[in-house]
Amino acid sequence: MNALRQNARPRVLEVLYSFGFGGSEIVGLQLAKELAESGVEVLCAAIDKAPGPLQEKCAEYGIRTVDLNIPSNILERNGISVGVTRRLRSLRLDAIHLHHFLGLNRLGLPARLAGIKRVVVTEHSILDVSQSLAGRVRARISWRLASAITVIHQSIKDYLCEELGMSRDRLTVIPIGLELGEYTRRERAACRAALGYGSQLTFVFVGRLAPVKNVPGLIAAFLAVQCPQSPDSRLIVVGDGEERGACQDLINTHNFGYRVNLVGAQIDPQPYLAAADVFVLNSRSEGTPRALLEAMATGLPGICPAVGGIPDLLNGRGWLTAPGDPSSLQASIEFVLHHPGKVLQLSEPCKQYVKSGFDSKRVTERYRQLLVG
Repeated sequence: MNALRQNARPRVLEVLYSFGFGGSEIVGLQLAKELAESGVEVLCAAIDKAPGPLQEKCAEYGIRTVDLNIPSNILERNGISVGVTRRLRSLRLDAIHLHHFLGLNRLGLPARLAGIKRVVVTEHSILDVSQSLAGRVRARISWRLASAITVIHQSIKDYLCEELGMSRDRLTVIPIGLELGEYTRRERAACRAALGYGSQLTFVFVGRLAPVKNVPGLIAAFLAVQCPQSPDSRLIVVGDGEERGACQDLINTHNFGYRVNLVGAQIDPQPYLAAADVFVLNSRSEGTPRALLEAMATGLPGICPAVGGIPDLLNGRGWLTAPGDPSSLQASIEFVLHHPGKVLQLSEPCKQYVKSGFDSKRVTERYRQLLVG
């Protein structure tokens, strides 16, 4: 490292998949913010070149964003790029933190050739590598480029080691961290009034409207239990994506469609969590869903499929559904509608569980040790 950097603050590049809304993106941005607050100089970049709302959050946090100019041709986008190597070298980094093995595939070799000593990758889900032969091949080849590999749940570590042959001593489980003071329902009445809600039981989903989340299936299950005799209820869908049109079609063609609110993507979903009573999820695959943890920190139990790390999170603190089974989801929604007292009983256990294991300060310190020592 040159003389100009010897007495400078350690410099870390946090590489998200995109600057759009997404669970791993929010995790990465939160970590970047807390690393910066701890005295690290943090830069932020994204694999996807498209602009997005998280660039505004970077500016708000005083984090400079950089364009890595990753080429689109097949060789260079798979990590064989002199131009990207030069770009990384020019940033004079002490460490680079990548999210998903896709990021390691594209930037791992250039980072090593640029002389970056610490290359850390975090995998948030097995979806990409488990459903794609190309993803599995890339992961098997590229994992040795990382100086440290972290995963957000034990089940991801088990898959990577047992199915892809990664060394267990190279993988560390570090959970998602939350700034716990941000999650409160003190403004519940005001948030419900802003939505025009009264006392009806309210369900909320937060996430991308992408096929893996199966939000149309969630809306269909919610509407299937609505009838003139059923307790009044509402479903808030916070997020946007390619399946918004399918969601809107379901709402438009159902007599009780007015009970579903599509509110779009929100930089801060907290007002919607504060207004709700139960968090709902219908994903085909998950790791540890940040949105579910945020809901539990706010005091909301969940109705979620038994995939990834969800069974551990909801153990006695919500209702697990059979993945891909609409009748299981419908039954859980209907049970909650007719037993609202159970929701109140689970509120405090949810908050205490998140508080005991997902404090962002402890998580950030673990990453700080991996990235800058």
